[in-house]
Amino acid sequence: MTSHRTAPAGSDPAQGITALLEARYRDHADFAALIVTPEEAPQAVRAAVSQVAGCWQVVLSAPDAAAAAWQILRAALVARAAPQALAPVAHLTAAQQDLVLMRHVLGWSDTRITTVTGLDQAALAAATRALTGTAKPPTAHVPRQG
Repeated sequence: MTSHRTAPAGSDPAQGITALLEARYRDHADFAALIVTPEEAPQAVRAAVSQVAGCWQVVLSAPDAAAAAWQILRAALVARAAPQALAPVAHLTAAQQDLVLMRHVLGWSDTRITTVTGLDQAALAAATRALTGTAKPPTAHVPRQG
């Protein structure tokens, strides 16, 4: 991960971010169709991509630009969602919601999930463990009695 990015001279960073997000358009539209109507998904994704492009400085200054872009895009999509759209997963964190929807509803692979969300493998594994109840509890030091 790069800690700081700058746009090449003569390029428009907002256009570059838009182009990158448009490359993932189908994935974003599939996700959006789960939380807004399938008919509204294309418009919702385009509006969300515009919001991300408008925040290009935030995205490019983030430790992980893909993750920052996903968070902005996701928030824009969720803001358009019907209140009941995420009700079945409302008790989960956003990363866990994404994991459930992407893996179990859309049937995406871990690689595809990490590509779309910007999560690294370790974060995805942690979210998976938390969902399945296999997260290792912190170990406390218990003095031995002898």
